[in-house]
Amino acid sequence: MREPDPSLTESEAKVLADVIEYGVHVVHVLEDESGPGFSYTVGLWHSFGQPEVLVFGLGDEIAHELLNLVADEASDGDKCTHGTRHEGLLEGYPVQFLGIESSEHARYLGLAQWAYEGEEFPVVQLVYPDRMGRWPWDPATKKGFRECQPVVGRRDPSA
Repeated sequence: MREPDPSLTESEAKVLADVIEYGVHVVHVLEDESGPGFSYTVGLWHSFGQPEVLVFGLGDEIAHELLNLVADEASDGDKCTHGTRHEGLLEGYPVQFLGIESSEHARYLGLAQWAYEGEEFPVVQLVYPDRMGRWPWDPATKKGFRECQPVVGRRDPSA
């Protein structure tokens, strides 16, 4: 993990300070013409051995709270890794974690790549179902739901 340095911008220094103090920094990326908004963590791998987490389609406050819950669990030794399912992060809904190939890191996790200075780090996508309990890959799921939560993580066909 990159070390704090006086030459860093205020926002770069904030990322590293949050990782030092809380073990994680959460980044929010706004929706634009290239795709839906998303949020991700920086520091979970460094601080807790927990893969960094990426989630699409949630408002900043909800995503921030959800990713902080993942960080809290990781600090207690509970890891969310590829292929795991979790029943307690979203009230009333399970979530799944899908591993993301390193070839996708640059597209979605630029600030994390900067912080790790080229070191390899794992990433999982947190995927949640719609109100009917259908996952984004379910053909019965509405198009708008699938579009706001693209699945970039690896998924076992049986999932």
